Amino acid sequence: MDNYPHLTLERRKRLFTGAVAIAAICAQYTTLLMAQPEVNNPPQTRASNAQWNDQEVTTLINFLYDHCSEGTGGHFKPKVFGSAAQFINDDEELALNQLGPPKTSKSVRNKWILLKNVYYAIEKYCNQTGVHWDNEVGAGIQDPAAAGVWTTYGQNNNLISPFHNKGWE
Repeated sequence: MDNYPHLTLERRKRLFTGAVAIAAICAQYTTLLMAQPEVNNPPQTRASNAQWNDQEVTTLINFLYDHCSEGTGGHFKPKVFGSAAQFINDDEELALNQLGPPKTSKSVRNKWILLKNVYYAIEKYCNQTGVHWDNEVGAGIQDPAAAGVWTTYGQNNNLISPFHNKGWE
């Protein structure tokens, strides 16, 4: 009955204890690997942000203007943003110059919020005494006094900084 007569009882106990220890270590290592999120869930690729060109922005504004009855005070329902995204994506002329992924309801909504915020920043700047603004040259900063006002205002509002000497349609 003894298949291993050359092993003493003490030696057999050590081999058995070693085998149990190795099995326990393997089980712990497997548990550790399974607990790692990157092993269980492959890395999610983040969708790239929509990129907008001037034609697409103009089309968006015109679309929202045409559908202003579906919103109140510049706020639109998600359905309107979804329709605008589909309208922009389906336009063959815009598709020729489209950059990045197709527009989504969320990207249209985000662009609209950004456009409104830029508009409000420009309005706030224009309501200050002694400042200049036109849509051709923006703030048209040329003299030191205007530069000082611009610098002070621009430090608190980075949305308006691109319009130092450039207009906004």
